[in-house]
Amino acid sequence: MAMHEVESLVELSVYSLDKNQEEGLDRRSLFYNLYKLQNQFDTGFTHFRVMDILVKHRFVYTFPVSAHPAYATHQAWFDALAASQKFKFIYEQPTAEWDEESNPVAGYANYDLTTQKYILYCDAGSSLWAAMVANGTITGEDAVAPEAIDTFLMALEICEIAGEQKDKALLSLWYLLLPFMVMQAEQEGETIHYKALESILDLVVANDAIEAEGLPPADELPVGGELGKFCQWWYAPAADKMRPSESPKEEEEIDLEKIPFTENVEKSAAWYEQQVVQILQEANEVISHMEDHGADETGQQQVFNRLQEGLQYADKGLELSPDEPGLLMNKGSILMLLEQYEAALATYDKALAIAPENPYVHLNRAVLFYHMEQIPAAIASFEKLLQLDPGNEFAQQWLGHLKSL
Repeated sequence: MAMHEVESLVELSVYSLDKNQEEGLDRRSLFYNLYKLQNQFDTGFTHFRVMDILVKHRFVYTFPVSAHPAYATHQAWFDALAASQKFKFIYEQPTAEWDEESNPVAGYANYDLTTQKYILYCDAGSSLWAAMVANGTITGEDAVAPEAIDTFLMALEICEIAGEQKDKALLSLWYLLLPFMVMQAEQEGETIHYKALESILDLVVANDAIEAEGLPPADELPVGGELGKFCQWWYAPAADKMRPSESPKEEEEIDLEKIPFTENVEKSAAWYEQQVVQILQEANEVISHMEDHGADETGQQQVFNRLQEGLQYADKGLELSPDEPGLLMNKGSILMLLEQYEAALATYDKALAIAPENPYVHLNRAVLFYHMEQIPAAIASFEKLLQLDPGNEFAQQWLGHLKSL
């Protein structure tokens, strides 16, 4: 299951829980467990896609940075952070280097374009939340920790709500994810709630929510043992949508990763797109590090070289699939990072002609117009994005900022 699908599963689950009218529903605990589940995967930080909902149901709390328990000790550091107006994860020891074990993320901060304020955020159940409970900043019901919920029971609760709402997209994503959770539970010796899984499968089938995209090939399913029995049962309703088993190849498979462009080896457009996405992620990580710690010539050259390589991959992919909007959009993003703005715009425009309702194309064009100092065009692109995705908080914040210029 792709990481963007995990992100979408969590986001759509949050929307579904918010839409549900049941008063006694413990949305706060469900949100806590959803993001705990997401953190098991190598996904991006997606809270801001649904921040209004998370704040509304008291899962996320907002404060000025001066409310941080360590503010008095590190006032200069916090004030400089607020002045930067940049997004920042706040570690348990704010000024020390991050370490997953000894100094993990405790909260985060970001500049809110709507209120024009720099805000400290903490999630219920986080170590920052616990510290603010301990010092009396967070009190009452908000000081009660979210309840830990078994993954399978949480999935059943959300899928039942999705079934009531006829949300096929959300049910489909849970159908794809749950086999991974079963495999993990079996490996770690944890309880697997088969009754919950049986009810979920009934909901998926009743709502015709099985999509061919994302299903594993039939010949890659585990065989034998309890896991094999589970997969045989779970994927039985999807049998007619799964790719047929491939006949085994006698010759040794070629490692495409090690084959240069000059070799006459077939690669798919999807393979090239995957490389482009990976390069963009790596480049953005280096850029973010330089923004936080200062730019250096080595880092800048590293980013430039990787982006040039990304352009080669994008062009090779587009030779195979000229009308692939994802490849076009990612090529445009590389060109924008290289500050080749006119070429980036032409690439985004081509993607837009193919996929006019794709909100991500409008988002990227809006950011590009901002860099090109074409503010009216940036505003128009953000407004179009909000027509397609009214809950997009990033667009709402930027639109408010641009209209105030």
